[in-house]
Amino acid sequence: MVLVTLLITNLIWIIYSLTEGMREGFYWHYECQSKKVCDFNVNPTFNIQRGLVLTLIGGFLINTLGVYSLLITLCMVPMFSYFHNGTYYYTRNKLNERFYPKRWTDESKTFPPYAPLLTYKKRTLLMSIGFLAQVFIYLFLLNN
Repeated sequence: MVLVTLLITNLIWIIYSLTEGMREGFYWHYECQSKKVCDFNVNPTFNIQRGLVLTLIGGFLINTLGVYSLLITLCMVPMFSYFHNGTYYYTRNKLNERFYPKRWTDESKTFPPYAPLLTYKKRTLLMSIGFLAQVFIYLFLLNN
């Protein structure tokens, strides 16, 4: 039952990451095309939303599996960027082929401070670390 719970919550997190990337792809596509200038920085709002979803998943896991599941929840964080950014770049390219020609494997061109963290290789590495850490936690901490 523990494995099924972990698989379902990871699937929910991955689906959320994919849909969040698609939504942001549409948002930024139309934001860039808008003639109206808006100085409001919407990124903190996106991060609060992600934090709330992750908190709900973590709360569910704690109530279901116990305290060690907090480690599982923390391992979901580095996995987010791989799915979210891949879908974001793919969506932006589908909406306008001039943007992100490498699609899923492209890299950010709008947030230079974060660019070194968002390369495709680093996103893949972070996703792999998050996944493998969850497998380790399941095998050695939760499956006793």
